[in-house]
Amino acid sequence: MAEFKLEGFAEFEKQLKQLGEAYRADLVVRNTLIKAVKESLAPAYNSAYAQAAYGPPNPYGLHMKETMRIDARVPNNKDKLSYFVNESDAVIGVLSVKKSAVSLANEFGTAKMSAQPFLRSGFEDAIQDVLNNLKSELSYLIPAYAKKLQKKGIL
Repeated sequence: MAEFKLEGFAEFEKQLKQLGEAYRADLVVRNTLIKAVKESLAPAYNSAYAQAAYGPPNPYGLHMKETMRIDARVPNNKDKLSYFVNESDAVIGVLSVKKSAVSLANEFGTAKMSAQPFLRSGFEDAIQDVLNNLKSELSYLIPAYAKKLQKKGIL
């Protein structure tokens, strides 16, 4: 697993806490963190898409690559059961494909086929771009959302 160090989020955290205390925290999260995480995962999506095997179409005529998607959300109870999600996580980002025998076999392998991971390796290859995008998105979205709330007279 790739290791990385992230610095410089103290100011973002302070601003988010102020927004959350002054306004509904769920709306602050939806309008800042979730948007930022979705946008920041684009390089990982592109990298994984480039590495994914084309494969045979599913019954609906779609290939595995065409079912790839990015999602970001507040973690639910099922998410919190995962080893990778902490109780303190405000938002999680998910890069996934439609769960099928083909996608599972490609990512993890089978008894007859070696693994050809594309989601994990695509994410690991793009981690630095993802982090840079996240910083950039947050530095734009947090002040913009605060300004929007000030215009409405909420802050």
